[in-house]
Amino acid sequence: MYSTVVSASISGIESRKVLVEADVSDGLPTFGLVGFLASETREAAERVRTALRNSGVRLSPQHVTVNLAPASFHKEGAIFDLAIAIALMGGYGFFPRQALEGILLLGELNLNGKITPVRGVLEIVSHAREYGCTTVIVPLENLAEGSVIGGVTVLGASNLNQVIHFLAGRSRGSVYPMEESSYEPPLIAPDDLYTMKVDVDMLRRQQMESLNIDFSQIRGQELMKRAAEIAVSGFHNLLMIGPPGAGKSMTAKCIATILPETSTQEALEITKIHSIAGTLPKETGLLTTRPFRAPHHTVTAPALCGGGNPPGPGEISLANRGVLYLDEMPEFSRPVLEMLRGPLEEGSIQISRVSGTYTFPANFMLIAAMNPCPCGYFPDRTRCTCTNAQVRHYLSRISMPLLDRIDMCVEAKRVKFEELTSHCGGESSARIRERVTAAHAIQKERYRTAGYRFNSDLDAEAVRKYCALDAEGEKMMRHVYETLHLTARSYNRILKTARTIADLAASCRIGTDHLAEAISYRAVDRKYWDDALRSA
Repeated sequence: MYSTVVSASISGIESRKVLVEADVSDGLPTFGLVGFLASETREAAERVRTALRNSGVRLSPQHVTVNLAPASFHKEGAIFDLAIAIALMGGYGFFPRQALEGILLLGELNLNGKITPVRGVLEIVSHAREYGCTTVIVPLENLAEGSVIGGVTVLGASNLNQVIHFLAGRSRGSVYPMEESSYEPPLIAPDDLYTMKVDVDMLRRQQMESLNIDFSQIRGQELMKRAAEIAVSGFHNLLMIGPPGAGKSMTAKCIATILPETSTQEALEITKIHSIAGTLPKETGLLTTRPFRAPHHTVTAPALCGGGNPPGPGEISLANRGVLYLDEMPEFSRPVLEMLRGPLEEGSIQISRVSGTYTFPANFMLIAAMNPCPCGYFPDRTRCTCTNAQVRHYLSRISMPLLDRIDMCVEAKRVKFEELTSHCGGESSARIRERVTAAHAIQKERYRTAGYRFNSDLDAEAVRKYCALDAEGEKMMRHVYETLHLTARSYNRILKTARTIADLAASCRIGTDHLAEAISYRAVDRKYWDDALRSA
C-alpha cells in the first residue's frame, strides 16, 4: 500500500517542501530509506521503528521503501522522523489517505516515542499554505514560534501517541491496520494536541523589561552618548576609540535600550534566522526586540560570517536588523574583519559550496570599540609606553577600506572625577529612545514609497535626492573633501549622517551646523591613523 505525507526542510535559511512517500508490499522484509539523505537522516529508520514499537504500534514484516522527494537536494537532520512514522503507518493501512491530506508534520522522535524540538519551524510554517497544508503538527516546544503565523492551524504534540490519536479522530475514531499489524492504545488516553495564541504586545513588554541597563548609569561621556543616539537614529556604523575604562563597552551595551521597535515583518525575519540557527530562547515564540550580538575576538570566519556543513547563518546574520558589537576591534583577526566589507555594503552575504550558493541576510549596524594602541593611551605620550612601530602595527589591523565603511568615529575621553562622583544622572534610555523613535518616524514617512528604511540605506543616487545641500553646505563639503582626502564613499556617509542629525532636530533641510557635526565624526579617525603614520 502506498501512503504520502508532507514535511519540509531548511536549505540555508529557506524552507523547501519534502514529500515523504511510503510503500509497503509483499517481499523480503526490509526497510529502505532513500532520497539523497545525510547519515543522521538515514538513521531515522531505526529511530522510527523503535519509537513506533514503544508507542504500541506492531508492524508485520513487509518490504518497506520510504522516499524523501525530491531527490535533487540533500536532506539533513532528524526533522522528518515524525513524518516518516506517520507515512509508514499510512502505508500499513492504519489511516485512510484522506486522514493525512492537508497536514504538514515536523519533529524528531526519541526511541520512547517522545517528539523533540527541531530548528526552522517558523520559516516552514510560514510556507505551509504554499505546500497545500492547512494544519501543521510540530513538537510542543516549537508551538510558540509556529503559532505566530496566521492563516494556518498549528498544533503541538509531545509524543507520537498524541499524533496517532489525533489522526484516528480524522479517521472517524479508529485506525485500520493491515493484517498481522496492530495498534495498542496506551492505558491512559493521550491528551489532545495543544494550541497556543501569541500575545505580541505582552512579548514586547517582557523582552524590553529584561534589559537591565540604562544610559542614565553612564557618568560623563556626553559626546559619546550623543554619537550613539545619532548612530541608532539612522542605523549608522559607529567606532568608539579611547583609553581603557572610559565607558566604551557600557555605552555599546546601552545602545540595546534605545533601539527602535521592530515591525511585525522585522520581528518575523529576526525570529526566523534565530530559529534556523538554534539560538531562539526556549518557549519564545517571537523576538520582538532587535538583536545585540557581541562575539568574542577569537571568533572564526565561518562563525562570524556563516558557513559550515551544512551552511548556516553566522553572527552577522544573527545580528540582522540589529547590532553587531565588536569589542577590542583590533584584536580580531584581520582576515575575519576584512570579510565584513562586503556585508556592510550589500546587507547580505553569499556562501558558495559544491551543493549550491546560499544567501544570508546581514543588514546590521556595526558598533565597535577599541583602544588606540596596545597600552591604550596613544597619543598621550606622557602615559603611552608603546613604540611608534607598535602603535602603527596595532592601528594597521583595521584597514582603511574597512574604516571607510564606518560612518562615525567618536573619541572617548577619560572620565573626570567630578563626573564620576556626581549624583546627577544623565538622560534615561527612555528619553533618548523617544527622540530616536521620532527620527525613525520621519524617515519612514520620507521613504514610504522609495523602499528605504533608514538614512544609512541610501545609495549614491538617493543621497543626491534626499541629502541635497545649499550653496554654503556645498562650499563646506568641497573644502572638507580636499582637506581630509575623503573618498566618494566617505563623502556620501557624511551626508547621510548629516541627514540623520537634521532629522533629530526635526529639520527638513540639512544645515551647516548639522553638516559640521557629521564632519566632526569623520575627523577623529583621521586624527589617530594620520598621527600614527606621521610618527612612524
